[in-house]
Amino acid sequence: MSKTTSTPHMAGTSTDTAETGTNAPRTSISSPQIRVLVSALGARLCGVYLRNPDTGKETNIAVNLIDDAAYLAQDSYIGAVCGRYANRIERSQYRDETGKLIKLAANEGENHLHGGPDGFDRRIWTITAQTETSVTFELTSPDGDQGYPGTLSAQATYSLIADNRLRLEITATCDQPCPVNMTSHAYWNLSGKFDATAADHVLQIDADQWLPVDDKLIPNGPPRDVAGTGYDFRNPAKIADMLPNANQGFDHNFCLTGDRGPLRQIAILSDPTSNRAIKLLSTEAGLQFYLAQHFTDAMKTETGTALHKTAGIALEPQTSPNSVNRPDFPSPWLKPGETYRHVIEWEFDQGR
Repeated sequence: MSKTTSTPHMAGTSTDTAETGTNAPRTSISSPQIRVLVSALGARLCGVYLRNPDTGKETNIAVNLIDDAAYLAQDSYIGAVCGRYANRIERSQYRDETGKLIKLAANEGENHLHGGPDGFDRRIWTITAQTETSVTFELTSPDGDQGYPGTLSAQATYSLIADNRLRLEITATCDQPCPVNMTSHAYWNLSGKFDATAADHVLQIDADQWLPVDDKLIPNGPPRDVAGTGYDFRNPAKIADMLPNANQGFDHNFCLTGDRGPLRQIAILSDPTSNRAIKLLSTEAGLQFYLAQHFTDAMKTETGTALHKTAGIALEPQTSPNSVNRPDFPSPWLKPGETYRHVIEWEFDQGR
C-alpha cells in the first residue's frame, strides 16, 4: 500500500509506491469509513479505500496505477482533474465572442481532448492547505497554455464532509474570456477486484436524453430521447445487459434532469455481488459515461493487477462536449471577474 505524507507544504518529491518510481507528493484524508489517497500529479484521486467496520480491512474501489510514470505513460486520465476543458473540442478550435478563431493544441487526431497534450492531468499541482479530512490543490495555467487565452487560476479541494461522503470542489478564475469545463476522471470498480468486469455493475442516470456522436466521438446533432435505446438508464440497469442495444458503445454525454447549478443527485452505480454502491451528485448539466475501452493488460494497478477493457467505469460530470462550438449546449464560458465552480460528491455505501 502506498505511503502517505501529512505535512501541509509538500514541495519535494517522494517515493510512495510499493513498486518503483519517483512520485509527485501524495497524501491521504480519512474518516472512520474511508481513506482517500490523492496525488499532486493532476490533483489525482489515487485510491478510495473502504474500511470494513468489523475487521478494519480496506478495499480500494477506485482504479489506480503503480506510480507516476505509469500515469504519464497512458492517456486514460485515470483519477485526474481534467482541464481547462474536459471532453472534446471539434478540430481543436473555436471562435471567441469577437469572432476571432482560437486554435488549441490537438491530441486526438485533429480534435482537442481533456485540455490538450499537456493538460492539467499531467501537471504538478501545489498542495496549499491540508487537514485530516481535506486537501487543497492549486494550479496556474498561463496565457496561451495549450492555445487557451488568459491566465487561469484553478483550485481543487477534496474533503470528507461525512464519514461516507467525499466532495471535490473545483473553482477557477481567468483574466480573459475562456471556456472552462473541469471534472474528475475517476474510474470505479466496486468489487475492488480490478481483474473482474465492472460491466456487471448496475447503473442509474437521471437523464431523459443523450448525445449521439460521430466516428470521432463529437456530438453530431441535438440531444435524443433515451427511451427505447441502450442508453436508457432512467431505471437501474445492468450495464452488460444494455450494451448490445447501445450501438455506439458507452462513451457518451447524458443530458441531466434538473437545473444546472444546484447540487443534486445525478446517478447511482451499484455492484450486486459486493452490495457496494456510489451515489453521485453534481452541479453540472451533463454526465459522460465511459466504459474503459482503452485499458490494456500493460496497465497495472498499485498491487500489480493487469487492467482490461471493462475493468472500470468513468462517470464524469461536466458540460456537454464541444459546447464551445454549439450555442445550443450549456455554456462553458468564463469571463473576467467571474468564478467557475463545479462541485462533485460521491456518497459510498459499503453494503454489509
